[in-house]
Amino acid sequence: MIILLTGPQGSGKGTQGQRLAADLGMPFVSAGELLREEIATGSELGATIKSIIDPGNMVPPEIIRGLFDRRLARDDAKRGLIIDSYPRNLDQLAVLQKNLVPDVVVVLDISDDVGVERLGGRFQCPEGHIWNMRTHPPKVDGVCDQDGLSLSQRDDETEAAIRRRLSLYHDWTEPMIAKMQERGLRVERVDALRAIEDVYKTIRGLIAT
Repeated sequence: MIILLTGPQGSGKGTQGQRLAADLGMPFVSAGELLREEIATGSELGATIKSIIDPGNMVPPEIIRGLFDRRLARDDAKRGLIIDSYPRNLDQLAVLQKNLVPDVVVVLDISDDVGVERLGGRFQCPEGHIWNMRTHPPKVDGVCDQDGLSLSQRDDETEAAIRRRLSLYHDWTEPMIAKMQERGLRVERVDALRAIEDVYKTIRGLIAT
């Protein structure tokens, strides 16, 4: 099974995806994670990716599709993958769907104002575990519950930066979601303004059907 979990910034994709992965026994992966992993291997492909990313350029979707294909072939992905926010636009969709078609696309819906509010309070540890000081705080302030590492906030999560990213979501990702629906893919929209537990129960119910 291939599950695509998408939605605007601040909709809770990381929180819900990690929980869903643990529940279903499937990896929760992002394109960024796969790119970083490949760079860390020191491979020729990793060096190519690094040479693209370092100047701030976009990695071609053909390369990312190949990384997803390889990730799906690993033993821990025998039951499938939960993909975090990829593809993000129509060009990426055209390439990815040549051989990796999601069984279900779960869209977490929130307003822009809520996204700004949530991200303004979001912190994460070096291992990528995400906490929100307003809606999902750790037990100890500034420390990750899962691994005890220090939490920090991303530099690009000022209100202006967040609204620019939300604008790109509306301009790029929403048309892509509409195109998926036109092609007959199963797209399920979830109201992510509710409590985390309520949102998860809805997602889990959709995956079970």
